[in-house]
Amino acid sequence: MKKMKIFNQVPVLTDGQIDKQAEKQIRFLKAIHPQLEESHWNDGRIELRPVKREQRIEDYLRSFGSWRLGQKDVVELKKFLHAINGKGVDLYYSAFAFDFDMVVYKKNGKPYEKGKVNKENALFTSILAADFDDITEEQFLQEKQRLLDLDIETIDVFSGHGWQSIILLNHRVTDKGILKKFTGLMMAKGFRVDSAIVDASRVLRMPYSFNCKALDKKSKYYDSINPKIIATTDHFWTERRYHVADVFGKLNNLPDVVEQTTPLTEIDLETIPTAPISNAERKAEKNKAKKEIEIVEITQIDVEHLKAVYSMLDFKRLPLAIQKILAGSQAGLRNKVMFFIIPFLRNKLGLDIQTIRTTMTLWGERCSPILDADEIRKEVGRIYGLGFKGGHGVYTQELFQAYGYLDFDQYKIKDEIKITNSFFEEFAVLPDASVRIFLSMKLAAELGEVKEFSKKDIQRFANISERTVERNIKALVTKKYVSKRRSNRRKGETYVYYLTPYFSAAEGYTTLGNALVDKMLKELTDGEMKLYCFLRRKSGNQEDCFWASQKYIADQIGKTQQGLSLMTNNLDNKGFLKKTTEENGKIKQSKYVLKF
Repeated sequence: MKKMKIFNQVPVLTDGQIDKQAEKQIRFLKAIHPQLEESHWNDGRIELRPVKREQRIEDYLRSFGSWRLGQKDVVELKKFLHAINGKGVDLYYSAFAFDFDMVVYKKNGKPYEKGKVNKENALFTSILAADFDDITEEQFLQEKQRLLDLDIETIDVFSGHGWQSIILLNHRVTDKGILKKFTGLMMAKGFRVDSAIVDASRVLRMPYSFNCKALDKKSKYYDSINPKIIATTDHFWTERRYHVADVFGKLNNLPDVVEQTTPLTEIDLETIPTAPISNAERKAEKNKAKKEIEIVEITQIDVEHLKAVYSMLDFKRLPLAIQKILAGSQAGLRNKVMFFIIPFLRNKLGLDIQTIRTTMTLWGERCSPILDADEIRKEVGRIYGLGFKGGHGVYTQELFQAYGYLDFDQYKIKDEIKITNSFFEEFAVLPDASVRIFLSMKLAAELGEVKEFSKKDIQRFANISERTVERNIKALVTKKYVSKRRSNRRKGETYVYYLTPYFSAAEGYTTLGNALVDKMLKELTDGEMKLYCFLRRKSGNQEDCFWASQKYIADQIGKTQQGLSLMTNNLDNKGFLKKTTEENGKIKQSKYVLKF
């Protein structure tokens, strides 16, 4: 019997699904091309390019382009997505913004197609892109870990047959050869990147679309019988941005695996042409002389006095610019300071909202004029609730003039670990011992820079039996908080385990002090540890405290109310919290005050 060919397996999205698709794509595009956030027209247009993979598609598919993603542009984007909906089309975005009005010609004398980026009309980019093609997820995670070890976070897009890692920049790069330089440096350092990412006309795989190469006869993935259509999406999200020179400098500290054809030098870094990330910032630079804010440079502060005032902080370890800020701010700068320092205290230092409010109240007392404590508390709650994802807010030119240069890599928390908030949301199904295993691995990795764990290592760090490891590590691997790979069997180990090197920044994270984790591992049972971590996660959220029934808490961590009551008593006896119970009529209400 002759096999029937399946021409199209591309999902057909509903109107609601296309609305959601557009929403996600807009968020992504605004991260890649920050100028799209501006409310007015700007000089760089971006392109979304559809590429046909099915021969039977006869309609000409025009690229979607935009200078800014306003309301009308969003409507047009949805029309564009409807036009390619259900068709065998791959979707790409331009890495560079380009000059739409520039008429340029190819070597053969023919004009480049209007509305598409090319090497002549490309203007600038705000990203560095690496393409890891045809490698396994495990191999990609190893590549990603090398970047994380350099303190370089990336947006990672699963392209269908590999991954693309995007480094966000805090400025524009107008050097059309920047991608070639970046790819060359990555290859020299041994990264398994695609050598084709080199030119300013490069288009990259758009997430939240479909990889349809299996429908293309020219593709090595072509399958005429059962073509595999693959959804593309982001696997890790970050909003952290870098200066291009910092990225190149960090990478260049790695030893060469392949000899660099054009060695990177300090002069190379200094001569990379850059520009402010938005038109608004460029305009602000031109008009800064016209501002009426009086900038007063602070040169000296009483460090010992401020150390005593801000006893909740390790004040002496703070960068000098932060110390100057906490010494007090004058009118005209205070709002800018709050939008910068509150995200810094939250995301960089990992402070909870109560500590931030105390810190900012003390700061307000040192401002000129003094700021009202109630107003500060309200502002802290408002700004904290905005959920800035980076390590800090915007360090504006005015702040730079007043407080000086700030090296954001200078202050790194050495005594805390970060845990993605999604981990706590799994407590209802995660075995108690798996929480112990995960925390012991995080602590060991933080203190000893342990990257790979054998079963014996986990036994030793978590102080549990081999059988307990075998039963409970599976849940962490299934949920992808821990990954594993084949080991050298000659050493008697089938697998080695390592912490998954990324998590979604959009979900946020909770910090736990190393000393606290060590104390829990030594003094608490597995169930008590899970409960205390859950309470820490909740109490460290946006509100000063949270109200919940015993049943709710028990359900969230997979326990009974009776078991929960017993564990809170034990935590009280062990000094981890203070439990008080009051009767309101016939209803008993318990209050827990965490000690650590």
